[in-house]
Amino acid sequence: MLLPKMLLGQILVLDNASFHPKQRLRELLARAGCEVMFLPPYSSDLNCVETFWVRVKLKVGQLLDDGMTMLDAVMRSLVTLS
Repeated sequence: MLLPKMLLGQILVLDNASFHPKQRLRELLARAGCEVMFLPPYSSDLNCVETFWVRVKLKVGQLLDDGMTMLDAVMRSLVTLS
């Protein structure tokens, strides 16, 4: 569905999901004058959600050390960091 909409020279960036037919995608896109790039198997540095959750986990840990309950620590962390 996407291929007919792609323009000459465009690059399709995909994750490394096992269901992506990698060689077939490369061939189809090459015929259309495009290419495909696959992200590394785990790209947390390219995903802002991952860095946010690292901050949440650190904050929750600090609040738990201060005696707060898990639920309160998670709720406060989400409120203060978002």
